[in-house]
Amino acid sequence: MEDFNQLKWDNQKYLPPNDLWGKIEFDLDYQNNIKPLLEQLPERTAPSHIWSEIEKNIPSGRMRLLKRKWVVQTAAAIVLLAVGFGLGSWFNTKPLSSPVLSYSQVKTISNLEEDQESINDVLDEYVKKCKYYPNEISCSLVNDFTDLVSAKAELEDIIKRMGNSDNIMQQLRRIELEKSRIIRNMAQRI
Repeated sequence: MEDFNQLKWDNQKYLPPNDLWGKIEFDLDYQNNIKPLLEQLPERTAPSHIWSEIEKNIPSGRMRLLKRKWVVQTAAAIVLLAVGFGLGSWFNTKPLSSPVLSYSQVKTISNLEEDQESINDVLDEYVKKCKYYPNEISCSLVNDFTDLVSAKAELEDIIKRMGNSDNIMQQLRRIELEKSRIIRNMAQRI
């Protein structure tokens, strides 16, 4: 109980005084505090000869050029012509409708067997650890990995029956990336 009281006492050192918000609201009261102070400020206007001196020192050559109507119109015409030529050349080089031909090729690499052996070792070790310590590590990673293996097998079956397509190959790449992420996660938790 003494520890709690000590903590409470320590925290009260950092709290603001109870009347602080009232003081802030009073100080920010515009009608009664700020407006009278603003009315007391002196009003000054600069003599007219100062403004004429300032205007003399401003370089106005650029302003005279922009005031001419034909300069602005010429610049606008040049911009429109440049945009027109750019769009015209883009539409000219772009074919209206051309057939798209694409193909993909699946390559098998010989060192995949060695990788599969190391993956199986990590998986076996993780399954053993999951049996001994089910509460300490996430055993759902094994289920996720087996789901990905079965999804890969289904995609490979589809590829054998129907051939390659970009969509199927992208799904296959995503499955492989997810499998490698899960195996890496398993290896770190072992």
